Amino acid sequence: MQSDNEKMLQEIVQNTEMGKNTLDELISLTHDQRLKDEMMRQKREYRRINQAAHTALDAIGAEAHGQSAAARMSVSMGIRTRTMMDKSTRNLATMLAEGSGQGVLDCKRAEKDYPTASPGARKLCQELGDFQSTAEQTWREFV
Repeated sequence: MQSDNEKMLQEIVQNTEMGKNTLDELISLTHDQRLKDEMMRQKREYRRINQAAHTALDAIGAEAHGQSAAARMSVSMGIRTRTMMDKSTRNLATMLAEGSGQGVLDCKRAEKDYPTASPGARKLCQELGDFQSTAEQTWREFV
């Protein structure tokens, strides 16, 4: 059975992969260099936090379980549907703000669901939530 610590770290891995994968899909759709630069900056931060979660999972002898193929496909289809007719900066930024907001909620939920997670896992989850909260505000500036 997975410990709260492992479950929280798995949530962090999945959350950061969702962010990275979404940014990968959206970055090719914009011609707005400012938006593209911010997407690259945030993608690097997601990658850094993802690697920290992988390292922590390795340290406890657990294997990271990232986003499932079905989840990736669902996100990809949602993105294609929402950008089919509108690839504007405003639409992309709106989608990113919504995704960041959902990521914040997912972190808050993990903090409540896994109360006995290690201080390190809790700190990383808090860091991810703070990053996504700031990201949400950043994306709103593009709207």
